[in-house]
Amino acid sequence: MHPRTMEPQPPTTDALITLWSHQARDHAVVVLDAQGTIIDWRGAAEEVLGYSPDEVIGRHFSLFFTPEDRAKGYPGYELAAAAKDKYSEDSRWHLRKDGTRIWVSGTTSPVRAPGGEVMGFVKVLRDRTDQREQLDRSENRVHELDDARHKVHTFLRTLGHEIRNPLAVLSNLQLILARLNPDERAQKALGQFANQLAVLKKIADDLMDVSRLELGKVQLELRAHDLRELLQSGVDSMQAAASAKQISIESTFPPTPLVVEVDAARILQVVLNLLGNAVKYTHTGGSIWVLASEEGQEIVCRVQDTGIGIFPPVLPRIFDLFAQAPEAREISGGGIGVGLALVRQIVELHGGTVQAKSPGIGKGSEFTFRLPTSAAVRERASRAARSDAGAS
Repeated sequence: MHPRTMEPQPPTTDALITLWSHQARDHAVVVLDAQGTIIDWRGAAEEVLGYSPDEVIGRHFSLFFTPEDRAKGYPGYELAAAAKDKYSEDSRWHLRKDGTRIWVSGTTSPVRAPGGEVMGFVKVLRDRTDQREQLDRSENRVHELDDARHKVHTFLRTLGHEIRNPLAVLSNLQLILARLNPDERAQKALGQFANQLAVLKKIADDLMDVSRLELGKVQLELRAHDLRELLQSGVDSMQAAASAKQISIESTFPPTPLVVEVDAARILQVVLNLLGNAVKYTHTGGSIWVLASEEGQEIVCRVQDTGIGIFPPVLPRIFDLFAQAPEAREISGGGIGVGLALVRQIVELHGGTVQAKSPGIGKGSEFTFRLPTSAAVRERASRAARSDAGAS
């Protein structure tokens, strides 16, 4: 008769915890009594914090907190927070035995008696110094980029101002020369000179505007306007430039007003930039359409053309400062890529959005900007006022 074999007994919870803590390769497990004194040192505790069990058992766990955190009372706070809840969780710098600082994240959980009183705590932590250093590098990079952006816009504003000073002198000289020399060839040359001065003046103005807008140094004079009138004014202003290239500009608006709360001069600047680009990048004999309508609580304006189109990879950054496709640079008078950045900044400053679409190279493009209706602006202001009143 075979001896009766003993069936394996399931491990106890304590045995499982013991096995896990010995097998944990990156989790330090520190067992504390109710006052925070270390009574067990398990898992990767020695590897992570550098102390052997004999060096820490019997000492307070504040041992591996930084001096500044000890001064602020964080060890006691951590235990108090854990005792009030199921656990406390945080990430902070700790000190290894050799004095080096490591960034750790983990939890401190209370161990309660059947009656609910706290008998001790189990602190589980992991070394996350590599992630913290990566985060610090990313944050430093963000600060560096922000500082560089500020310097770039300060430079652009200064450059625009410096360009305008000699332009004023050159403009006066052009007027004087035009009066002194009636020769037809001289007048033609001076006319071209004046046109190029106007281009340079616009570039200088755009550089100053884009920097002021980016740095939030522009105050809008908001009033109720019919967007149809602003759009038509822009169309009328661009007719001469369009006619010179035999380009037709057609506008289609609804019969009822499209009322928006805007700074008229700034929105006209948006319209002229979009129409100017359309004329610039549309070949002789092409067409441009300006359409506007009301869609829900937005007024939508679309400027469509039969021009050179937009290379698909450029579309996501078309409104970025200095963004230009190579084919656009090849066109005479292609500019420096400031106009569309201005368009985006001005529209967003009015609470609106911009979008560009194009089927591809040689297939034209469509630029759309959306502005909240005057009624929508008033409704938002009313809701904000009621919210502020309720909060007070």
